[in-house]
Amino acid sequence: MLKPWLLVPVLAGLLSAGQIWVSHLRYELSLETQRLNTEKQDALGQASKLRLELANMTRPERLRQLAQQKLGMAPPKPEQVVNP
Repeated sequence: MLKPWLLVPVLAGLLSAGQIWVSHLRYELSLETQRLNTEKQDALGQASKLRLELANMTRPERLRQLAQQKLGMAPPKPEQVVNP
């Protein structure tokens, strides 16, 4: 059994160790938060670039040009158009 005069220093040591551990966890979580925020910003920037690229790639003028050049397609003749 612990002697009463040892109880206070032992408890103080345990509380100090707990405080150090909590401070270390807070520091690690802060670093992780910064890393995740950076990763989020990178992902948002990449998503923005991809949206712009998608808008460019699906422009009707570009698709029409590719259809003519690569597939040999041409605009339909009036007799090929069916009106409901």
